[in-house]
Amino acid sequence: MRWHRRVPFVLTAAGVLCASIPAAALTTSDPLWWLSCFSRLGATDDASSMFFNGGMVLAGTVIGLSAVPVMRGLRGASAAGFRDTGAASVLVPLLIATLGLSLILIGMLPLSFNVFAHERVANGALASSAGLLLLHRRYLRGLSRNLDRIAMGAVVILALGMAGLIAGVLTLTVFEGLAFGSVITWLHALEMRAKHFPTGPATPFTANSQHLFLSPIWGTRRSGVTV
Repeated sequence: MRWHRRVPFVLTAAGVLCASIPAAALTTSDPLWWLSCFSRLGATDDASSMFFNGGMVLAGTVIGLSAVPVMRGLRGASAAGFRDTGAASVLVPLLIATLGLSLILIGMLPLSFNVFAHERVANGALASSAGLLLLHRRYLRGLSRNLDRIAMGAVVILALGMAGLIAGVLTLTVFEGLAFGSVITWLHALEMRAKHFPTGPATPFTANSQHLFLSPIWGTRRSGVTV
């Protein structure tokens, strides 16, 4: 079994974030960071910044690696005749890699370093997440009922979260947590589903495909030759 099939990349990245963000929150010198955004944890130039920024870089790297099994799985699905997955095998991994790169740059360009640059890469992460859900609707619907349900839930959460943010009901921190959590859940489901896609064209069931031959006298028997 190959390495990209053994490692649950997205789940690993989620574990990194679930460890680094609480560690940053517990060590920050800014007790009101949650009124702003998660990136405040990486802008205080203390242990909190190390935990948050390091976690973002590591998580982004692992998420970027998840593009490999997704790409291979979608290529296999396309070869097996699933509709529309040819373009998806290029576009979906590209956006996954872009999301991973955006997270890496969020950690490398904290708010305390350059506000403009940090906000641009944060917007890139949001745009990549939204783009992945749009690509699901365009190319991936029907590949998995569970994946379809998770994608729909993520879209609803993003829409309601954005409405709550605009209305002032939710803080940016809450919106970021809801939005990114829903997208990560969908991405994990996609990675797991992609690892179970067929790896090549479907082979029709025949006697020869099973190393058998038909004898008019003795019936079906195993053969060492495949025609």
